Amino acid sequence: MTAKELEGRGLSRNELERLLADGEIVRLGRGIYQLASADIGDENQFRAATKRIRGPSSVCTLSALAHYNLTDEIPKQVWLMVGAGRKSSLKDVRLFRTRNPRWNIGIESADGYKITSVERTIVDCLSYQHKFGNLGVDALKRALKDKKTTLSKIVDIAERLGVGHKIAPIIQVLL
Repeated sequence: MTAKELEGRGLSRNELERLLADGEIVRLGRGIYQLASADIGDENQFRAATKRIRGPSSVCTLSALAHYNLTDEIPKQVWLMVGAGRKSSLKDVRLFRTRNPRWNIGIESADGYKITSVERTIVDCLSYQHKFGNLGVDALKRALKDKKTTLSKIVDIAERLGVGHKIAPIIQVLL
């Protein structure tokens, strides 16, 4: 929760500081707090990162691959898709800037954050292969093997995002 949300529930700044000192709550980042007994799992990290960035964002690429169990890599930062002009100095958040995020294509709402779908995540990783290497190809193979998606859904999202020409050669090699 943010400090403002806690104040809205009747908690004063002094009470907040006392709870911090007593170890009952922990500061996840500037202005973001959580109960010390709460699980600091992926979803809580996603919520905290989304609140701290403020504005439209979506968990994407490496963080989404890990969330969907499509990679063995554990991201050190939460990857968030944001508009091209956004900046952040947060050490635990990595911004994936894009000129045209297309918030209405392949982005799902979760509890307190948004995340790219399996298909959108794979297409983004394949489209930016220079940045992610073979992670997209490996994720595509694993998603198809585990029946998390179909090739037709991948191609559909790629066409809707206007990057079908980028991933078509990769898919042709896999077939």
